[in-house]
Amino acid sequence: MTFSDMSMDEQEMVDFGYVESDPFIGPSSAFGAMSIFMSVFVVVFVAVVIFIIFVAIRNYKASKKAGLDPFTLQTELAVRAANSQMLAPRQSREKRLAELEDLLARQVITREEYAQARMKILTED
Repeated sequence: MTFSDMSMDEQEMVDFGYVESDPFIGPSSAFGAMSIFMSVFVVVFVAVVIFIIFVAIRNYKASKKAGLDPFTLQTELAVRAANSQMLAPRQSREKRLAELEDLLARQVITREEYAQARMKILTED
């Protein structure tokens, strides 16, 4: 009996010497793995969204507790930083010495504190 003499069902049953497919490799297992990966992705995605919401609520409450408006917080902090002494240009020696003499004249500081502060100002670069 030759191959051409067989019916269609018999042709499908001819063994070509292939080893049966591995159950872990193939379309069915690929789709199974894909569903596992999609499930893990969905769980991680939902966890990240919940974490972002948690952090946003916590930051909102913390800014309210500190007396700041949470919706303009970044602007308020930028204005405070811009107006702070840290970002202000450094005062000249003359101005700092004049301020120091004013403090001494108003008796806010003692003679010893004045002498120490004056020495510090004069020795700074």
